[in-house]
Amino acid sequence: MKRLTTAMMVGAVATLLAASSAQAQYVYFGGGANIPVGSFKDGVKTGWIASAGVGTDVGNKGLWVEAEGWYGSNKWKTGSVYTVAGKTTIWSALGVLGYDLMHGKTWTPYIAAGAGVLGAKAKADAGGSASSTKFAYTGAFGASFKAGNSAHIFLEARYLAGTSTGYAKMLPITAGVSIQVGKKKM
Repeated sequence: MKRLTTAMMVGAVATLLAASSAQAQYVYFGGGANIPVGSFKDGVKTGWIASAGVGTDVGNKGLWVEAEGWYGSNKWKTGSVYTVAGKTTIWSALGVLGYDLMHGKTWTPYIAAGAGVLGAKAKADAGGSASSTKFAYTGAFGASFKAGNSAHIFLEARYLAGTSTGYAKMLPITAGVSIQVGKKKM
């Protein structure tokens, strides 16, 4: 499964980088709080999460696509689901389609949805671990603020979940920056 995930991410990145030079291409980096929801919150505390990705505009009407990766960690709530100390490490690789609701303005709210894979590894501090990877889906809303000619600052709330019952489900609340690296369409 990890080889398939790696191949999918390399393919997505290559596709984005091979897009027409008339399209705006960008990279982004962000991070923030990883809030567990559903049954996942019964065993873990709020943790941290970081994300990075590459993207490109599709046309000049506010539509964009991204290939993105997520990585984070949540410590266990001892005495609840877990009787010992430990943490659950999360990683995800996703393809996302988004839309700027007020494209071309100084700030714009946006929405996004995507799918990919989500991995979780539970590891006790005293030793022993278990891991799995599942199909994942995501939905997000946020706002992007222009910060110069080639950068934007964003603030985003997202739902990220694996498809199995009881699997990791979370609400990452992140902030970050996207930096244009290609030519912007006129």
